[in-house]
Amino acid sequence: MEVVSDHQHSTFRAVYTVRLAGRVYVLHAFQKKSKQGIATPKRELDVIAERLKRDVEIHEESEK
Repeated sequence: MEVVSDHQHSTFRAVYTVRLAGRVYVLHAFQKKSKQGIATPKRELDVIAERLKRDVEIHEESEK
């Protein structure tokens, strides 16, 4: 899920998941600065993917 907020002509985004046993893991938040339309930059998506993988592992370990 992605939360988007506009403030003083800038766009901010927070990407998170709630799919892990009712827990919310905030994966990444950043200021949107893309010059190529509304697409999220690949480097931001890479950070999100890496953190999601890490948080799934942490979650699974804590459930044991």
